[in-house]
Amino acid sequence: MTEQLKVQLTKRIVELQQRVSAIHHDFADGRDADWSEQAGERENEEVLNALESEAKIEIQHLSNAITRMENGSYGICQTCGEEIAKPRLQVQPAAEKCIQCAD
Repeated sequence: MTEQLKVQLTKRIVELQQRVSAIHHDFADGRDADWSEQAGERENEEVLNALESEAKIEIQHLSNAITRMENGSYGICQTCGEEIAKPRLQVQPAAEKCIQCAD
């Protein structure tokens, strides 16, 4: 079960890394010479920055979950030490805390 989940999380990390790479490619294209176009591009850059930030955070959470799988602490709340409920892990596989400690 954990090997299959590890593969799924790794695939998601690769997808997110590709997204970050695409965002960097968009930034590398530079700005349009037209001032009105530049205003729209700045708005797009703000959205891309937010998407990149979210992707990097998710990559870190997923990487941490894989590390916990490898060291045997996956599914254990990092706050109270109790087991994290299986339904919570199914919805949020990178969960570090049980539902009580997450609140």
